[in-house]
Amino acid sequence: MASKQQLQGLATEDIHGLPPLSPASQSFNSSILSLTSILVLELDIPFTKSEMLDQIQEIMIPINSRLSSIIVADKKGVQRWKHVDPTIENHVVIPTFPAGLSDYDKPFSKYLSEVAMEKLPEGRPPWEIHIFMYPTSNGAQTLIFKMSHALGDGYSIMSAMFSWCKRVDDPSLPIIFPSLSEKSPAGGRCRWYSVSRLLSKCLNTVSDSVVGLLQGTILEDSKTAIRSGTPCVELQPVEFSSITFPLDHIRRIKSKVGATVNDVIIGLISYAITLYTKRMTQQNPCGARVTALVILNMRMLRGYKSIEDMLKANDVWGNHCSFLNISVPSFTHSENICPLKYIEQAKKQIRRKKNSAAIYVSGKILNMLKCVLGREAGTKFIYSTLKNTSIGLSNLIGPTQKISLSDHPINGMYFSVVGAPQSVFFTIVSYMGDVRLVMRTEKGFIDADMLISCMKDAYENIVEAVCGKETIG
Repeated sequence: MASKQQLQGLATEDIHGLPPLSPASQSFNSSILSLTSILVLELDIPFTKSEMLDQIQEIMIPINSRLSSIIVADKKGVQRWKHVDPTIENHVVIPTFPAGLSDYDKPFSKYLSEVAMEKLPEGRPPWEIHIFMYPTSNGAQTLIFKMSHALGDGYSIMSAMFSWCKRVDDPSLPIIFPSLSEKSPAGGRCRWYSVSRLLSKCLNTVSDSVVGLLQGTILEDSKTAIRSGTPCVELQPVEFSSITFPLDHIRRIKSKVGATVNDVIIGLISYAITLYTKRMTQQNPCGARVTALVILNMRMLRGYKSIEDMLKANDVWGNHCSFLNISVPSFTHSENICPLKYIEQAKKQIRRKKNSAAIYVSGKILNMLKCVLGREAGTKFIYSTLKNTSIGLSNLIGPTQKISLSDHPINGMYFSVVGAPQSVFFTIVSYMGDVRLVMRTEKGFIDADMLISCMKDAYENIVEAVCGKETIG
């Protein structure tokens, strides 16, 4: 938001004529809920400070007018975009650490956690870039893009970054993304099948809409090894950790069990949570209510194969997302359960959710809440929906080939969301044939190293269940 001095200066202007933030963006940028997106790029060749300043001024700022706008509020409290001439130097931060350290991985991890918890300064466009000038095991330099969720969701921010990038092998060729879409089932279904599917869709929509309403009000997950239930948990310190899997391996697993990539990922996470809970508490999580809140992209452009396709959507910027509740499966005697059961449970749930219009109905209900009870009531509902679930989960598709940011090759990338009132938030992005799963966890409550170990064991057990003890080639 703008500072008091800036608001006084704007008092004589027609603030009401400025473009308003979308309802979702206003909800994500409030005193009740403040979400921030973190994008991390690991570079093979480092930028100098002057190079980065020039790139921001010449390439990044022109991408969208919001990057050179501050957020102001009119007399009715409606937040609006006010164009300014940003001082680029104020948006670039370069931390200093002792020279000559043998390992900068831990200093970087600590710094990333600190950056994530700091509020973006008021009175200027809500973004900043941190340049970690020291080499880590993942790159010669690391860039941290920190942006208010008011600017847009992960799709917006990644599309902006990709439009800044070129392919390393041939910059003249378009950036290509892997196809993760499902094939539609064969035709020839009988009329009764269509009728029964329509009926089940209606029932599922009603059931899921009711559960969604309860999840945003009185229905709360159990306190478990992955959910502390601490009030205002979003204000607690966090830490980040990640693990990488070959996309080809995930695809082989999905082919073996007739699932999708998302089914495999959610099943893998569910299995890892079971292992983690048992190792941390010596108890089986069966019986506890554990819900994953999956963030869905609601744009009409569902799939994309190139950056040109990605940018075709008129609504590429902004927050066009919805929530999907999925119960994390658990089994009474999990040690005797085939790991593939977790994927089968995930597949079953997701297919049922696809045969439901609850995400659209919930959006309409949320808009009604805002109209009848005010924007604050809608924001409180979104906050409660996040708070009452155990984990958040969001995924994005990245390029299949190596790309560079203004001739600086990107070795790796990942993103996360900070400010969501959950002890664990998973984000997944694919890049150069790998799937990187990142965990943003509540520091002091979640044992991040143990959770990573459980994720690794879950993956290896699933691979063994699919292919035996042979190594996937």
